[in-house]
Amino acid sequence: MNILFVGAHLDDFELAAGGSTKIWSDEGHNVYSAILTNSQWMGADGESFRNLKDVDKYCKAASKVLGYTPINLNLCPALQLSYSDDYVVKILDIIQQYEIDTLITIWPQDAHPDHQTTAKIALATTRKVPRVFTAKISWNATEEAFNPKFFVDITKTFKSKQKAIQCYKDEYERTGALWEKQVLAQAQLYGLEVNCDLAEGFEILKYRY
Repeated sequence: MNILFVGAHLDDFELAAGGSTKIWSDEGHNVYSAILTNSQWMGADGESFRNLKDVDKYCKAASKVLGYTPINLNLCPALQLSYSDDYVVKILDIIQQYEIDTLITIWPQDAHPDHQTTAKIALATTRKVPRVFTAKISWNATEEAFNPKFFVDITKTFKSKQKAIQCYKDEYERTGALWEKQVLAQAQLYGLEVNCDLAEGFEILKYRY
């Protein structure tokens, strides 16, 4: 398989599908991650978060842990992402270049506005992609419930997922305790649903074998 994840921020892929990615890359599949923003954002008080050089370095480290190829598009700062046909074309070019047959993006109802916009951009590219999945990243409550029907047993790769998340030292220092709590609880819940210890879950938009 040639698998492409389309995300908003560096660290989205690790949170959404880090354990699955490690399995797929170990099995010999080609896995790519296209991230739309440069991940840098500014707080309400004007404080800037995420140094661009550092976050790129963190991404390279995480990609080595999980075995994927990063494609960082740096189209705009975080929290400034808007839908653009030009952005759709950039993803279409990646799909064509790497002969993508499986696309994963963020669940369109995810609470983060960048995640919602990313999903809109990514899903506009999928007409010819035979397999399309979405993953929920934010733990905030939403009007609709995420309803995964495709699960990957990540019991043996969960530690790799944790290690990859920890590569993002800036955000891990800020919110690592919540990340750890959320990814473990979610993996345990999905594992219970499909009779394994730990799992990642995805909604299926379409699947052609």
